[in-house]
Amino acid sequence: MTTRPPRLARWILERAVPSDIREDVSDDLEEFFRRRRLADGRLRAHLWYWRQSASFAVRFTAARLESRRREADMTTGFSWIDLKLAVRMLLRFPALTLVSVLGMAVGMAIATAAFTIAFGLLDASLPLVEGERVVSVISWDASTNNREKRTMRDFAAWRELTSIDDLGAVRTVTRNLIAPGAQPEPVAVAEMTASGFRVARVDAALGRHILPEDEQAGAPPVVVIGHDVWTRRFGSDPGIIGRTLQLGDTTYSVVGVMPGGFGFPVNHEYWIPWREAPEAYEPRTGPTIDVFGRLAPGVTLESAQAELAAIGERAAAAFPRTHEYLRPRVVPYAHAFTDMADSGNAMALHAIQIVIVLLLAVVCVNVAILVYARTATRQAEISVRTALGASRRRIVAQLFLEALVLAGVAAFIGVGLVGTGLRYLDAALRQLAGPLPFWMTFGLSTEGVIYVVGLTILAAAIVGIVPALKATGRRVQAGLQGLSAGSGSRMQMGRLWTTLIVVQVAIAIAVLPTAMFHAWNSLRFRAGDRGYAAHEFLTMGLALDSGNAGASSSSSAAAFNESYARRHAELERTLEADPNVAAVTFSLAEPGGDLAAVLEVEGVPAPIDPVDYNIVEGTKRGHLVRFNRVAPDFFSAFDVPLLMGRGFGPADATSTADAALVNRAFVQRMFGDENPLGRRFKYVGRSREAGAGNVTLERWYEIVGVVKDFPAYGMHGDGSDARVYHAVAHGDLHPAAVAVRVRGITPAAFAARLREIAAAVDPNLQLRGVADAEASVRREQGLMRLIGVTISAVMLSVLALSGAGIYSLMSFTVARRRKEIGIRTALGADPVRILAGIFSRALVQLGIGAALGLAGAVALEGVLEGEMFQGRGAVILPLVAVVITGVGLIATIEPARRGLRIQPTEALRED
Repeated sequence: MTTRPPRLARWILERAVPSDIREDVSDDLEEFFRRRRLADGRLRAHLWYWRQSASFAVRFTAARLESRRREADMTTGFSWIDLKLAVRMLLRFPALTLVSVLGMAVGMAIATAAFTIAFGLLDASLPLVEGERVVSVISWDASTNNREKRTMRDFAAWRELTSIDDLGAVRTVTRNLIAPGAQPEPVAVAEMTASGFRVARVDAALGRHILPEDEQAGAPPVVVIGHDVWTRRFGSDPGIIGRTLQLGDTTYSVVGVMPGGFGFPVNHEYWIPWREAPEAYEPRTGPTIDVFGRLAPGVTLESAQAELAAIGERAAAAFPRTHEYLRPRVVPYAHAFTDMADSGNAMALHAIQIVIVLLLAVVCVNVAILVYARTATRQAEISVRTALGASRRRIVAQLFLEALVLAGVAAFIGVGLVGTGLRYLDAALRQLAGPLPFWMTFGLSTEGVIYVVGLTILAAAIVGIVPALKATGRRVQAGLQGLSAGSGSRMQMGRLWTTLIVVQVAIAIAVLPTAMFHAWNSLRFRAGDRGYAAHEFLTMGLALDSGNAGASSSSSAAAFNESYARRHAELERTLEADPNVAAVTFSLAEPGGDLAAVLEVEGVPAPIDPVDYNIVEGTKRGHLVRFNRVAPDFFSAFDVPLLMGRGFGPADATSTADAALVNRAFVQRMFGDENPLGRRFKYVGRSREAGAGNVTLERWYEIVGVVKDFPAYGMHGDGSDARVYHAVAHGDLHPAAVAVRVRGITPAAFAARLREIAAAVDPNLQLRGVADAEASVRREQGLMRLIGVTISAVMLSVLALSGAGIYSLMSFTVARRRKEIGIRTALGADPVRILAGIFSRALVQLGIGAALGLAGAVALEGVLEGEMFQGRGAVILPLVAVVITGVGLIATIEPARRGLRIQPTEALRED
């Protein structure tokens, strides 16, 4: 009778049990099997052996699988334990976590907001069917690097294009909307070809849109209205089709209502047929228009550009006087309305984005220094894990995961900040600039989310991988040996971290001056006094509905100007007779919105460096100033005192007068303590917004008086506080910026009365953007506050983290030199020498970083031709260098004091 266990059960047992204990386990089980066989019989012994074999097989197989899983975790992958450890390490160092998260959150928020805005401008795609194939056709003046919008004659030639379907044009005109029982209200009307609706590919919600037959001369005037107009003014009346609507002096029949959200070509709500004949215009004459179309099937932007260039060459040959420097372009549709057709503007946006990412990199470098200093306290843990079989890649992955969690929390907070900031920005811009283009929304898009994820990974890589590679290098084995000997970790702050400190100081000094300059200008505007009683003024633009006057002949233009001058003067007289009006005046630009120009002053050397603040005609070498054209009573209306000389009189408002007033800042800048009266100047350069009708180049003007600085500053950040004023008469400015000063009533309460008076003078008078001056100032200040606070938050984050990084570095250095400092103290070393040794390293790093940063800032200022600091770099750059160096030295004080408190006996005992 055999006493051997079942063969199959023995085979299972041999395969399940590890080889090193297999023989012992097998012998023991067989001995127990024989005893059970003799005591309980063969069947029960076999069943018992089968149960034991199966039990051993399950237990050892599970143990083997668990061992393999742990081995994989130790070398490559992540587990929930790793994530728990990462969260636990963040909670273990709350101060470091808080500083790091807030710093990175602010940096990510600013970078993401900048990306969102830049992406919306550079890569704006229309929310239309195949919106990416809708294009604009523009004419670029290479001599002024500016767009030429008087392209009526060119539009006639561009109709030959075969690569662009449904080529059309639009011009925006302002008409008074006149409705029974309501005051006239100026509205923007799109005078557009019927092809515009075919390009948009959006059907009317009610009725129809404009058809080609509506463009024919003699056709009944028709209008298409937007959905908001339909609901707001007509109560969503389903019977709106066929009703009449008066725009200016023309009555239109409503033929269609567009669906909600439709605003093509920009943000329009009224559309009337195009009835211009482009062939009737001479080159570079007529109204400004926008030309658009759709790329034909299979046609690329490049091939359309090639065909357009050939047409442009023929135009240059036919009209060399006007078209020599004109270069027609096909650009994405939105670029024509956001100035992104100018490659310089696009490059500026990219440069800003790079600068902001560099700021985020500075933040992350500082966080990396903090993390590395914290990692030094975990050297024992790292060494033990290495001894237990964890690979270097596994430990680096664990530390990267911890950094990823840190960056992820910062990204979550940053996204919240971005959402709030963009909503505030969107509201502020809509209040200041009115409706935005229908395709432009400020919010976190899918591309923005992808960008945030990329920033999170980049931040985690800087914060986690770089410290991890240093912490797990060749010194790990030395650290393990040190632990066995009881001497502790020997982790060091080597050349890498010294280099990182130098680099981040250099980047901070190169970038922060620009941020500080613009933050100061923004906050200065926010906190300052406007210099006049804004709560007593209503401001507006005054224009006359011109219809087609001036479009085709000089005689009709002269008649229109005469009519406008009469109505302007009559309106002013009527307002002055009202008991609630204290004063009425007008100017080219409202206070603070003065235009830029370059001038030369007789007897005053011109600056060597050129200016480039939107100067598009003339020379850029001269004094950058702001100028305005004002009514003779402008300064008395605003209570601006005359400091010297005389003010303007009626004779100074003629076209031949050469009298000019300047402000005190102009006198101090040009003449110092000398008498400015009788001195002459001339304009040598015009800015983009200062047209030829406002600035005459190379004409001499004489200074006849000096007024107080008014206002003390505006929204300009170019540092040009010097201002020049010229007198202007009624009718010379269309539109004019009108200011009405009220008494005994609030400006908002007088607004309705103002519209009644204007309508009584002439229903075609347009009061555009009637606003309480104080409310307008508050809106402007709110936007500037947002900009200033945002920039300040970035600067403070960089400074705080720079200080924290240097503090960590010096604390680490002092901790590693405890034995040395203790021995030197025991030998009677002077505390001053000990402090000098501690501060010397910080000073060397800060000095090298400051030198590199200053060199980089100066080079960048040269490339941008003085745009960064507007001539104040000599003050701003050293100031920022001193601030950064001071922050670094302050961060070194506490580690230095800790070094002086080291007791020799304690230092030797610890070692």
